[in-house]
Amino acid sequence: MPPPKTLNMEERLTILKSMLLALFSMLIDFFFPIHQFVYVIGALATANIFFGLAADNWDFQFKKAFKAILYLLGYIGLLLACFGLGVLMEEEVGDMKAFTKWITYVMVWFYTSNSLKNWNKWQPDNRVIEFLYWVVSFKLVEKVNFLGEFLNHKRNGEHK
Repeated sequence: MPPPKTLNMEERLTILKSMLLALFSMLIDFFFPIHQFVYVIGALATANIFFGLAADNWDFQFKKAFKAILYLLGYIGLLLACFGLGVLMEEEVGDMKAFTKWITYVMVWFYTSNSLKNWNKWQPDNRVIEFLYWVVSFKLVEKVNFLGEFLNHKRNGEHK
């Protein structure tokens, strides 16, 4: 039996790249059912950063931008973790997608209300934005399960 062939560095790197590509492809396939949620959160985070910058008179602050990006990465990580862990625990994909959708709705509400608040601060004479901010802040709260209760709980000082 001949001795096993040793691989040179280029062959090893090719094998490593192939393995990483296969792993990446598997992850994309696994998380495909919730890819739209990730796009939505990314788009809303971008709008939130834009309107926050506009509200600050275009005064870029690295610390705030870095914090916003960290929050976005954390939110995406939360979505992926909730969906992935649920599927690994043998929950139905549809159930985990519904749970992930609920989390996304909560994030949509917070990002939208903050974006509208900043837009209203940037353009205080814009009555349409003022009205939309009011609707999102006070009327849409009840459409997201538990959000109104949470905000009332927080306003009463019970949440620290």
